[in-house]
Amino acid sequence: MLFLVGTRDSNIKNGEISNEECPKCKKENTLHFSIYRRYTHLTMIPLFPVGKLVFIECSHCKEKFDYEDLSENIQSKLRTEKLDNSIWIFTGSFILALFLIFTIKNYFEKKDETSILVKNPKEGDVYNLKFSNGYYSNMKIDKVTKDSIYTTHNDFDAYMPYEIDDLDKAENYSDKKVNYSKNELLKLYHEDGILKIVRKKSDLNFSN
Repeated sequence: MLFLVGTRDSNIKNGEISNEECPKCKKENTLHFSIYRRYTHLTMIPLFPVGKLVFIECSHCKEKFDYEDLSENIQSKLRTEKLDNSIWIFTGSFILALFLIFTIKNYFEKKDETSILVKNPKEGDVYNLKFSNGYYSNMKIDKVTKDSIYTTHNDFDAYMPYEIDDLDKAENYSDKKVNYSKNELLKLYHEDGILKIVRKKSDLNFSN
């Protein structure tokens, strides 16, 4: 998925600066302003504001002025203008915060689940593994005895942890047989070699 990061401007208020004269033609009540909020966006979803732009034009002489070119009195009036509620500019930030909270919560829930499942291995369990060389893969439990676990390792490796689940296909398990004792399996988990255990919902039983 392609994410585009950039900035955009949104017009949040327009109005007239009352009781002030144009610096050029000296006509009073002819200065009109437009205020724009500049915000950062991620694929068109606004994240947070990064600045404000003010444009001023005289309706009589059509001269345009920069904010810095105006008198301190006019600048003060513009600074005190009540702006419309632009909380929508933080939409992306709210979404990212919720996603982060969900991800962290999900991580710890999976971690707790894995810590329980690894103590009670069952045939058909799929283990997502992290190897010492930095690669990732998975293995499937074929048989469990009193002291030993018999597994078949996946023939393929992944470069990133989020790619591991995509490797879990029946045709990717052939003859890479590896046996573990239950203590070795626990040691592998405590050394962060086991990232996640996937078990069929019908087989889930945390009471054991």
